[in-house]
Amino acid sequence: MHYASPKHEHLYRNVIRGRDHPSETLATLYLLTAKRKLWLRWCKAVSNQGVDWQAGRSIEPDWDGFYLEKAAKSIAGKDNTQVTLHDLLDYKDYPHELFRLVVTALVIARCEPKATREILLRKGLITAC
Repeated sequence: MHYASPKHEHLYRNVIRGRDHPSETLATLYLLTAKRKLWLRWCKAVSNQGVDWQAGRSIEPDWDGFYLEKAAKSIAGKDNTQVTLHDLLDYKDYPHELFRLVVTALVIARCEPKATREILLRKGLITAC
């Protein structure tokens, strides 16, 4: 699995530990934990029930975390302006690093939660609860 940094991997692992979320929520948490500034705006909106999209604080459009947030909301089905394939192809908005994060999140969202958990367990990214 691709992470933005070792800090991203550590934070994501801690956020999902012990929680039984659907795949879409695991994918949105993966994106929201990718950048520290983004996570600080959304961490209080995360609970065992998932992400409370009304409780978080959105990122300004002039920062790349905005595009990660937009992709997370699209995966969760909470954004009226969904991220399209054309958006992902726009190198200016989704440079290589952000594109890789979004594609990884899409893979997480596509897997069954048990399969995602099994992959993370097998790779030692999370521990059995």
